[in-house]
Order: sequence, then structure tokens, then C-alpha cells
Amino acid sequence: MASRHDSDPEPGILALLPSGFVDHALFAQAMTHRSGTDEPLASNERLELLGDAVVELVVTDRLFHQFPGATEGRLTKLRAALVSRAVLAERASALGLGQLLIVGQADARSANALSNALEALIGAVYEVHGLDGARWFVEHLLDPLLAELTDDLILGDFKSHLHEVLAHLRRGAPSYDVSWTGPDHARVFQVRLRVEGLPVVEGVGHSRKEAEQAASREALRELAALADELAPEFGVALADEGHGFADGSGSRPTRA
Repeated sequence: MASRHDSDPEPGILALLPSGFVDHALFAQAMTHRSGTDEPLASNERLELLGDAVVELVVTDRLFHQFPGATEGRLTKLRAALVSRAVLAERASALGLGQLLIVGQADARSANALSNALEALIGAVYEVHGLDGARWFVEHLLDPLLAELTDDLILGDFKSHLHEVLAHLRRGAPSYDVSWTGPDHARVFQVRLRVEGLPVVEGVGHSRKEAEQAASREALRELAALADELAPEFGVALADEGHGFADGSGSRPTRA
């Protein structure tokens, strides 16, 4: 027999839902695990499928516009981290959804069931309020995590990766020549980076670190273009890391 709790939204949950969410029947369905009903279409699985698609769209759109310089590979990894089962289960638990799940067995209150219930709830919000309401709800849930994302996380540590690549190829360490222009409060840094066997590359940024990262990324592009000559497996490793190349796609560039 299913274990049933009061399936109406708690006051705390209502405060997080878009104003006017009054479809208690849809909320109850979003909280119904497949073990809690004899009717497959009465479970939350269909709403979960819808909510999963909505979460991916909303988070992808947010990351796409928040970080216009991030590569496709980097955005994909960030999205995967933000909408992981662990993250969604934690947010569902914080909302108290575990106490509202309608289940037919005790072990149905797993982290997976919690994340599925939250996705189903997002699907229900989409059904009632459309994409704008669902976007508001998802961003409200994930804003604390989105706020912690920094440019360093998005860009990746190209400088460290370059040193790893050069060590693998048994080449000498790169040298960085740093210069800057402008007043102290608005300096622009330029770095000329030299690597044995490569043309000099340059990077520009509002800090020395940013300029070094930009120059290191350019050096990685040059190494990727030579990957077939240096070590065929190396170009694949660079692409897998999501470090963007000249076309911004993560694909290995070719030399004319």
C-alpha cells in the first residue's frame, strides 16, 4: 500500500513556486513515485521527463548568456554539474519534498527519487505557468550555485594545462614577458609567451593572470595544430578537456 502524505504544497514550498500555483492535483502527481500508484500514467514520470527538458534548456540558456566566452565543451561540463542528480536531490531535500513523496516502499525515498520529484515539479510549474514561470522557479532554485561560478571556472586553468602538455612532450617550460599600459586603476596587461618550437603567442587581459591564461590558451591551440606530428593522442586529450580552439568548437584546428 502506498505511503501517502499531505500532497498539498507546504507554505515554504509555495513561497518558492511562482505566484498563483494552485493546481494541487498536478502537484500531487509530481510527488507520486511509480511505486505509489497502480496506474503508470498517474505517477510523476511523464512530468519528470518534461521537467528534465525544461531544466536543461533554462540552465543552458543562462550559462550561454552569462559566459559568452566559454566553449561548448566547458558549458556542457558546467551544465552537467549544475543539473546533476546529487544537486537536484539536495535542492529537493532542502524544499522538504522527501516528506511529501507518495511512495509504495520505503527505499523509494532515495536521492534519485528526490531529484526525479523535483524535475516533475518543474514540469508541473511549466504546465501551469509556461516557460517564464519555469525559468523563474529553476533560476530561483539554482541561483546560489550559479552565483558561485567564476570566470576561472569557465575559462579553465589553461596555464597549468599548458605546463602539463609541455612536460608530457618533454619540452622546456614556457617564458612569459609581461607588459602593461594605462593608469593603475585601469591597466591592460599584455603577455608574450614563448615555447620551444612554436611561434610567439600573445594574450591580453585586465590582470596579469588573465593575460597569462589567454596567452596559454593560444599556445595550446598551436600545440593542437601540431598534435599529429607531436603525439597523435595529444590532440584528442586537448579536445576532451574542453579547451577551446580557434573555431570555438573544441575541434582540432588544421594548418593551411
